[in-house]
Amino acid sequence: MKKLNNNGFILAETLVVCVFLMVTFSIMYNNLYPLMGEYEKRENYDDIDSKYAVYWIKRMVQSANYKLDTTAITNYKYVKFNCNNFSDETDKNICQSTLESMNAKAEDIYIITYNTTDFKSAIKNSTILDTRFKDYVNYLPNYKVESLNKAEYRIIMKFHRTKDDNNYYTYATIEVKK
Repeated sequence: MKKLNNNGFILAETLVVCVFLMVTFSIMYNNLYPLMGEYEKRENYDDIDSKYAVYWIKRMVQSANYKLDTTAITNYKYVKFNCNNFSDETDKNICQSTLESMNAKAEDIYIITYNTTDFKSAIKNSTILDTRFKDYVNYLPNYKVESLNKAEYRIIMKFHRTKDDNNYYTYATIEVKK
C-alpha cells in the first residue's frame, strides 16, 4: 500500500485554524476594549459617595419647586445648579444644607442636555474648567440614543475630596427627567 504525503494538508489546516483564532481574538478585543475604558473611567472618577450625592441633586432638580432655566441650556449648552432657583425659602435652605453636608459647591454642578456632545464642544476651549473635569466629560459617551426613561437632561457634578492628607477629585453623572 502506498502512503500519501499529507504535509500540504496539515499546513493548510494549521493556517485555517490560525486565521480563525486571529479573527476570534480580534472580535473579542473590539468588544472588550470599550468596556475596559468604561471600567477605567469608573475606577478613576466615580465613587459611591459621588453617585449618592448626585442622586439627591437629581431629586432636587426634579422637584416641582425647582425652576430649570432651559433657555440657558439651549443657548450656552449648560446651566449651573443654583439653590436660589427654588421658589420656596424652605427648599432653598434644605438645598444649601444638603450641599454643605455633601461638601459640594453649587458652582461644580452642571445641568446639560441628555446628549453630551454639545457640552463637550462648549467646554473644549474653556480656561475656567480644569483638565481633569474635561477628561471626565470626554470619557462620557455621547448618549445619542434616547434615554429609556425619557430623560431630557443630565447632571454632572465635581467633588473635591480630602482623605488621608490626599486631595483628589471625584465626579458623577446622572440623567434627569424634568
